Amino acid sequence: MRENLPVKYSSEKYDEYTKSFVSIYDDFILQNLLEEYYQQGGGLKTLVDVGTGTAQILIKAAANPELDALSLIGTDYFQDMVDEARKVVKQNGLENRIEIINADVHNMPFPDNYADLVISRSTIHHWANPVRAFQEIYRILKPSGVAIIHDIRRNPGPEVLAEFNRLRQEIGVVPSNLEEKYTPQEVEDMLKVAGLTEYAAIAAPETGPGSLGFELRISK
Repeated sequence: MRENLPVKYSSEKYDEYTKSFVSIYDDFILQNLLEEYYQQGGGLKTLVDVGTGTAQILIKAAANPELDALSLIGTDYFQDMVDEARKVVKQNGLENRIEIINADVHNMPFPDNYADLVISRSTIHHWANPVRAFQEIYRILKPSGVAIIHDIRRNPGPEVLAEFNRLRQEIGVVPSNLEEKYTPQEVEDMLKVAGLTEYAAIAAPETGPGSLGFELRISK
């Protein structure tokens, strides 16, 4: 079994990159998150961002007044990301709003039925054992809870991949390594092994920015 894969550059560079070039995907996740939040009735709810990196998506969530009642928790396996996330959160004056935890997705420090909402961006290919990770995410979801997980796929649209890599080069980040990514079909196969097929759905657009990857939803 492989180990959890770190990014191939510093946490500071990752923070610069996520603020600059993946905001379109963060905004898409946050819009879907807001819709799910209202479908659950709004109010006091708990959100866990798995593999939060430098917490940029949580900082955006904290800036949305419609999510003021949402408890925001970010987890990351890599200590450099945890340290950078805490620093960035503090710089934004959000240390009392966002909690950052050093945790492994394969064994999260939360009880069963803990989170109303889980989000995760560009993380599946970093996990040592995605099957186990999916099971853990399902475990911590409350009944009627939803997880929204995005990742780049190994077979993206060529035009959107070219633009994505051009932007990465612009900021001094290496091109995306497709060999370590998964296809939507491979993720479907993992979900079957995890026993979660009936609780999961995958959307993989053929055109537009979404054709870079796929969205996985796990509903409890």
